[in-house]
Amino acid sequence: MSEELRATMREMPNVTIIDLAGDVTSFADARLHASFDTASARGLKYIILNFAGVEYINSAGIATVISILAEARQRAQQLVIVGLSEHYRKIFRMVGVARYAEILDSERQALERADGVA
Repeated sequence: MSEELRATMREMPNVTIIDLAGDVTSFADARLHASFDTASARGLKYIILNFAGVEYINSAGIATVISILAEARQRAQQLVIVGLSEHYRKIFRMVGVARYAEILDSERQALERADGVA
């Protein structure tokens, strides 16, 4: 049985962080899109997706992430991904997610990048 995705947002002056916990599957699509839309509405150019609390991501979940990446590009926003396990980092690179979103080791690295963008 999959664990329902929970998404919480932390708003900072120049970045919004979306903390994810649970499983990223087709059941997470609506929640992940809603969280991104809420973060995007702030008008900031930098959004961090933090996968530190995610245990499982399937192909439908990856498709959702790719969809959000496309929306971010259309809105001239930069999406940064942090907190992936080494296994999922490898998969995200293999399927091409890394071409459209920077994948960093830590939230701290992403926040330092955001400070440089602001």
